[in-house]
Amino acid sequence: MNRLYTLLSAASAMLLSAPLAAQCVTVFTEDSVTLYLGYEPLACADLEPWVTGNGPFTYAWGNGATDAAITVCDTASAWYVVNTTDGDGCTATDSVFVNVVDVRCGNNLNKVAVCHIPPGNPANAHAICISANAVPAHLAHGCLLGACAVDSVDTDSITQGGMHLMVGPNPMAGNGFVQLTSHTREQVVVTVVDAMGRARQVVFSGTVEAGDTMQWPLSIEGPATQLMWVRCTAASGEHTSVKVIRSE
Repeated sequence: MNRLYTLLSAASAMLLSAPLAAQCVTVFTEDSVTLYLGYEPLACADLEPWVTGNGPFTYAWGNGATDAAITVCDTASAWYVVNTTDGDGCTATDSVFVNVVDVRCGNNLNKVAVCHIPPGNPANAHAICISANAVPAHLAHGCLLGACAVDSVDTDSITQGGMHLMVGPNPMAGNGFVQLTSHTREQVVVTVVDAMGRARQVVFSGTVEAGDTMQWPLSIEGPATQLMWVRCTAASGEHTSVKVIRSE
């Protein structure tokens, strides 16, 4: 059974409490939804906006769908936008970020990557590759889907405070990815910064839930050997960055 998500943004929440004579609102209760590619029970989700106004309602999703709810089983992270119109012609829009984490592993990519956290010994957390049938038992005692956020620093990843930031491949020739794991719920902004400290692009701005791993595509253009930094800044004040080298 797919998980059902509705939308509620901060701006929409303000609308709900505003003393207006007439209004329509389209909202999702979550800023983001995480899917786990390779683990079927969590590979899909149903997105359905919560709407107010005078029916009947019509729906226009950014992907062309016109149903009140859609099922997403994506293989890459993406934003979903929905525009609703009520019977009086009032329109409202909201969006949700669908974060896709690839947890496939094994020679045939038919197993599931899990961060195994031994009970009472979280410092010994390590990655394992297991059958899908064994996943529920591991999740039940605190293990997490996907790779562990290791406390190490190398050429393409760093752990700072409760956040683990990874960029790959590094050096990067064109396209790559940014991956972030947070041990606490955080409002974060992930940006690409040049050697002068200027923000060149915003990779993500939104909420990361505790224990979630989020991944976004990254494309860095410019001359070979150019230095860039991928920087993650949290509302709590925590920040971390990874140096990225642009290669041929």
